[in-house]
Amino acid sequence: MPVIVLLTVIASVGLGILAAYLVVTGILLSFRRPPQPQPQPVVGRPRLVLVPSQNHVSGD
Repeated sequence: MPVIVLLTVIASVGLGILAAYLVVTGILLSFRRPPQPQPQPVVGRPRLVLVPSQNHVSGD
């Protein structure tokens, strides 16, 4: 009898952990950000790049 109770407890705890894992994973996957489309390179124009014109150095 104790073996049956022990196996039942282990099985129910394991099933609960698995169910919680699946629910949390499902919630996280349903609220994730949609994938960003990759920008297509424009032929004939140079690519614009932001470059800092001044270096700001803090000091005393």
